[in-house]
Amino acid sequence: MRFEAKTEADAVEQAARTAGKPAGEVRYRVVRDEKSFWGGRIVEIEVDEPAAGAKAVGPPPSFTPASATAPEVASVPANTPDVEALAPGRASANSAGETRAAGRGPRPRRGEPSPLDEESFAAVESTLSELLSAAGFLVETRRKSSPDEMVIELIGDDVEPLLANKGEGLNGLEVLTGRIASRRLEHPVYPRLDAEGFRAHQRESLEELAHRSAEEVKRTRRAALLPPLAPGERRLVHLALSSDPEVETESEGEGYLKRVAVKLKSL
Repeated sequence: MRFEAKTEADAVEQAARTAGKPAGEVRYRVVRDEKSFWGGRIVEIEVDEPAAGAKAVGPPPSFTPASATAPEVASVPANTPDVEALAPGRASANSAGETRAAGRGPRPRRGEPSPLDEESFAAVESTLSELLSAAGFLVETRRKSSPDEMVIELIGDDVEPLLANKGEGLNGLEVLTGRIASRRLEHPVYPRLDAEGFRAHQRESLEELAHRSAEEVKRTRRAALLPPLAPGERRLVHLALSSDPEVETESEGEGYLKRVAVKLKSL
């Protein structure tokens, strides 16, 4: 019987509670002790003499056990274009096409909103759980209600490293999850990951920046160029100023991080 936790002591404590004996009497061996590049850790132990009828206390229900390729998932940088190895068991293009014809509907075109159907949600949640497990994070996931976005909230003490440096880890995990899930589904999905109200705070900050920049543009009659922003952040800026009759916005640059230009509308 195996038990997972963030430390060896916590895993032993789980085993002791399940067996109904003191932790000092649990006979076990460590079968996995991994650290991730995000600073997380996961320890798995195997108990030699489990109590009769005992049931293991595993990770939260949203977790998918790490596969044999999990270390590869943890080591791939967020900007990699090659995610084929991270999607084991993906159906062939032919079989996937037959399934889509039978019930999925047409494949979304580039630039269309991310589909919010159950299949797409399930693929994103499964991919996210694999990445979190491979990185050593014990975090629960929960869908958040949103009319036009696929929003998934991360809950647990291990979300703190993801929120460091203005959510750099959360943004990277969001992009990597979307890329892998898109490969598996064979159509694009754009999940939004949230934790501890980070996105609401981010929205307020970006909307304030957008409106402040618009007022400056109106005052000086000169365009303003915002700092490099991720796709989701740029979208918030565009939306914040979409109803302003005097200014318009445009993304400039190449790659993942682009800058938003705020300009006076052409007459």
